[in-house]
Amino acid sequence: MSRGLHSTVLCTPLSYVCTLSSCFLNLCHSPFSEKTLSESIVRKSKVSQALVTLLMTTQDVSLHLNTIHILEHIASSSNSKCTRLVRQGAPHALLRSIAATSRVRPLLEELCIRQHLLLLKLAVKGTTGEKKLALKARLCGVVTVTLDLAKQCINNIDLSTPLLQVLKIYASNSSNSVSLVKNGVLNLMERYFSLYGKQNIAVFRHALDLYTQVLSFRSNASKAASSGATRKMLDLYVYWTDMDKLQKFIQVRKSILNSVKHLVGNESGRKALIKSDGIAILYATAKQSDEMKQEIQRNCTSNQMDFKVRCTNSTGPQELFKKTGSEQQAANPNGKAIDNLALTCSQIIRKSMPKLCLPIPSLHG
Repeated sequence: MSRGLHSTVLCTPLSYVCTLSSCFLNLCHSPFSEKTLSESIVRKSKVSQALVTLLMTTQDVSLHLNTIHILEHIASSSNSKCTRLVRQGAPHALLRSIAATSRVRPLLEELCIRQHLLLLKLAVKGTTGEKKLALKARLCGVVTVTLDLAKQCINNIDLSTPLLQVLKIYASNSSNSVSLVKNGVLNLMERYFSLYGKQNIAVFRHALDLYTQVLSFRSNASKAASSGATRKMLDLYVYWTDMDKLQKFIQVRKSILNSVKHLVGNESGRKALIKSDGIAILYATAKQSDEMKQEIQRNCTSNQMDFKVRCTNSTGPQELFKKTGSEQQAANPNGKAIDNLALTCSQIIRKSMPKLCLPIPSLHG
């Protein structure tokens, strides 16, 4: 950005900049006949660069909100404009503004929501990528800031949703993930499970996705298994299996099983699963669905090498559990998802007992 434009933004009176940003924001939300003017303004790269500079320097709340709303409008208009914002340093400016906002008391909830929603748009639609954004967040010292906000706003559904989504992006970096575990993210997610498991499925799923993402790193999974997470996730899986009689929440159950799969990736997790009768629990819950029962029996009766060969030769779960034409017609509409669920159960059972031919007769009650 040119120095002249930068100095113009910084030297313009605050009242004038606030008025100008409000006028442009109204123009962005104007009827279709007037949108041509706003789009022509948005196309100018100097305007978006000035907004990024304003986002990084302003301390006025109303101006900050107006700037974020305008940047959201630009990011939503097209992927190319969102990419341009990323190249102009919008993610870095936004991370710095999040760090500054977190120090203000009382907490500015609306501003926090808009900041994290814009950050999500830039991560998803821009070319920055989740891993690059996670690295920038660690360098700006924002990882623990967002986690602290999630702790403070656990009862606020509107604010919890974007915070959990952003934390999941942060957790894609191994250093961030270890830092989150040290600062109590696993205990926080368990609080989210108990609070939103029956109240709000969307928030519960975001918390579960974050939990699974954190456990994807072996050191974190080992710590979680040592603290009794295996038994907790098994209990959660049993609860959702008993509740999901109509097979509406298969993806939730799959996410829980993915967490268990990460936990049994180390010896302490496997011991905890066997000690908690996890094999019997997985097999008993699978028997509640006829399709899952058939797939579990089909994939656990072979030894570990045969099971690995079948998984390797198959292009995916749908090939591993392929059915004939008549069976496909009679299958449940969620058959593919149930196949994935059965495959994950089979993998967990096989990981925990690699040398035994499963299912064990004592599990056939």
